Amino acid sequence: MAGAVFFRIRSFAPLPVIFVVLTQAWRSHVHPGPGGAAVDHLLNTVGLSLCGLGALIRFVTVGFIPAGTSSTSRQLSSHALNTEGPYAVVRHPLYLGNLFITVGLLCIAHEPWAWTLGFGYFLVSHAFIIRAEERLLRRTFGAPYDEWAARVPGWLPRVSALRSLQGPFGWKRALQREVNPLVGWGMGATLLLMWESFARTELTSALGTTGLRVLAGFLVLLIANKVWKKWSRA
Repeated sequence: MAGAVFFRIRSFAPLPVIFVVLTQAWRSHVHPGPGGAAVDHLLNTVGLSLCGLGALIRFVTVGFIPAGTSSTSRQLSSHALNTEGPYAVVRHPLYLGNLFITVGLLCIAHEPWAWTLGFGYFLVSHAFIIRAEERLLRRTFGAPYDEWAARVPGWLPRVSALRSLQGPFGWKRALQREVNPLVGWGMGATLLLMWESFARTELTSALGTTGLRVLAGFLVLLIANKVWKKWSRA
């Protein structure tokens, strides 16, 4: 089943796509895109904002849902039907966060072929994953799932349901789970921005130093989170 395959490889399958996008962006960022440098800078700002929004959606989702009810394994499984908190606002809050991050990075790349490759992969992979998940949830929970799916939209959040975001928040769980995605898109965005400045001879010594410090900070954050996770399990 394609959905199960995409779900199993969801953590590392985008890496080749990201690599191709980064490689081709390095070749094409020598000259401004359509609209000139001003439009490119605007897209960079919009892209970073969208990535931040997507990361915030994911962080809030992981923090509010009960521990152990959102799978981090490579196998499709379901031990509980989440219908409250973020899942009362939209059925796929984590994937909605992924969508904002993907679109944000593509805005920073601001190349038509990048949109075709990156957004095309996102649509195909998530379409198969969601179909497989919905089939599993309907088979496991039956009528309660159908009632919830009929009430809550899949992608367009219900603003009126935001008041359901209350109760205990799992700060530790959210921080430990969301550091890796943050480091992934953060380093990708930083590399794109640094290369664009370098290719257009706009990369000053101060700007380059700042970029390297940001990259180093992400690496330190990644290592610290891994140590924290091992310490917590011990």
